[in-house]
Amino acid sequence: MSIAVLLTTVLVLLISGCSPSTTTASDGRTTTITDALGRKVQVRLPAHRVLLGGQRLIYTTAFLNKDDPTRDVAGWPDDLLQNDPDTYDKYRARFPQIDKVTTTGEISAGSLSAEQALQLRPDVFVVSAASFKAAQDAGIVSKLDKAGIPTVVIDYFVDPVAHTVPSIRALGQIFGREQQAQVFIDYYQAKVTMVRDRLAAAHATPTPAFLWRAPGYYDCCSTFARSNLAAIVAAAGGANLGDELLSTPQGTLSPEKILERNPAVIIATGANWAPGKTPVKAGGFVALGYDETPEAARSQLASVVSKQPGFDTLAAVRDHRTFALWHHFYDSPYNYLAIEWMAKWLHPELFGDVDPSAELTELHTKFLPISASGTFWTGLS
Repeated sequence: MSIAVLLTTVLVLLISGCSPSTTTASDGRTTTITDALGRKVQVRLPAHRVLLGGQRLIYTTAFLNKDDPTRDVAGWPDDLLQNDPDTYDKYRARFPQIDKVTTTGEISAGSLSAEQALQLRPDVFVVSAASFKAAQDAGIVSKLDKAGIPTVVIDYFVDPVAHTVPSIRALGQIFGREQQAQVFIDYYQAKVTMVRDRLAAAHATPTPAFLWRAPGYYDCCSTFARSNLAAIVAAAGGANLGDELLSTPQGTLSPEKILERNPAVIIATGANWAPGKTPVKAGGFVALGYDETPEAARSQLASVVSKQPGFDTLAAVRDHRTFALWHHFYDSPYNYLAIEWMAKWLHPELFGDVDPSAELTELHTKFLPISASGTFWTGLS
């Protein structure tokens, strides 16, 4: 081989190896994916290098690929490790290779740049609806697009009731796991439809409720309105105070306002956030998750409620209708469990036969590569 030919060959290899539009899916097909926002996106499939905008998307990749939920993931931020270490540790014990996935910056923190994304040579970029505008404003979406790398938006956060199914379907297409996605979708829709149909058949009046967002992580009394877990409350037959009193998707109500409105049900959220790394203080939150015990969860909820002056006079507290739910249902395809739990709490007369705890176990045995453990809900007794 002549020196000129050799140099030309090396140059081509360098360009193809460093070009951000390079994809290992060159022998695949171009497919139109409808993402959670209804955008029609052309994606070259199968995708073998997927850049995920959130590490918590392992909640989905876990049932799409039980043998290796990290397969074909080119990179992701460390939001799961930071916010849900119990889950991260469960997956790390089963799949040590999780630590080898490239850690990127995070869009919401402004630490993911287009240049960093391009260096990973992804076939496709998957971003949440909550972060999509920030990714656009940072120039990430446009620069990837110029390099031939499409962006697909998924959403379990902004409008989980409407967007969970299309998000699962889109991810199933991207990872070449359409069958696994459809099996979960069918299961998911059956659960959600059951709740909706029972409420409709009974002409159930929405139960006044207060969705207490992460007490201890946020000052009292943070909540959602018409989005996120507030949409779950509505789907479960509740009328969340935030929907009426807030003009923004999330915000804070004063403790005095909660006392004035005196909701029939209180639903708090909690997770195993780490004191020192997050705003929580020991004893000031409910550490629900894979490592929590029922006794500890119940005690922590009682402690959180007791620290709010006057809350002991609320009907929801006096009538033992104050509960806590795993916070990470708020950004997860497992949110059907939150719908079922809330429906039982809001309308116990309609859902006495529903056992979300058993269904949590079924989720793990039927769909996930890790075993069920811990505590994901509790209530005042």
